[in-house]
Amino acid sequence: MSDKSEKILVWGEASMILMALGLIGGWSHLKVVLLPLEHLFVEKWFDIVLAFVGTLFGYWLAKRHIEHLMAGIVKTLDTKYATIFRERAFHRAVSAMLPELPDFHLRPNTAFSTQIADAVSEFTQWSAMLDPTHTPDKSMEMVGKEAYTLAAEMVKKDMGYREDELTGNYGWEVGVCGLPAGWEVKEAPDISIYNWDTGVAVQKYEGMEETARTADSIHYRWMWNPKNVPCGVYVGVTNFHIGGKPVIGNIVEQRVKVFFRRENGKLIKTHETIPWD
Repeated sequence: MSDKSEKILVWGEASMILMALGLIGGWSHLKVVLLPLEHLFVEKWFDIVLAFVGTLFGYWLAKRHIEHLMAGIVKTLDTKYATIFRERAFHRAVSAMLPELPDFHLRPNTAFSTQIADAVSEFTQWSAMLDPTHTPDKSMEMVGKEAYTLAAEMVKKDMGYREDELTGNYGWEVGVCGLPAGWEVKEAPDISIYNWDTGVAVQKYEGMEETARTADSIHYRWMWNPKNVPCGVYVGVTNFHIGGKPVIGNIVEQRVKVFFRRENGKLIKTHETIPWD
């Protein structure tokens, strides 16, 4: 074995001896540090376990409370919104059924369509949730005001136009004469206007106004503007009750002919009465 190899072997043995001595000396010092900690852990292990169990139990209670609270909130919201949607469905069903009720008709010049009534009803319900004092009349006021404002803006932008309000220029008149003593017309007659040739109604169930009354007669009138009806011959038919008995399909006076005529280079729609054949 060469000298170099012998030196390497001697140094390796010496290093191993030194490492062994170091570990023995270090373990004695390490035991000095770990022993107090071991005694401390043994003394406090019950407190540590108790704190851990208490933490888990507190977490479980908090979780149960939160779950119960959220379940109550969800149930309350479900009930609240189920009530809202039930009311909406109810009013929508009423609005849909209203025009189909037998012997009932909406007056087109004084009543809104069922779609508008349903929309205003929905607005009223949502508004009442925020303000319990909100009323349907307030909804009509707010919606109507906003609709007129929007219409004015659209007219300014040439996205719409406004027609002048039509005033009646032909009076349909009916007289209920020869009334027996004690008999009276408790409800004003209604009048419907039909095209004589096609039978199509251009006005239906318009309320007439009382113009005169005597001991045995009552007279009524309804003013009509034929501007927006097609040219043709029209007849008025009234319905009313006398002494609780219905009088249906009474023809009013003469027929009315609506037609165009040329006057001073302008096309004018006019009308005239024509006698029965």
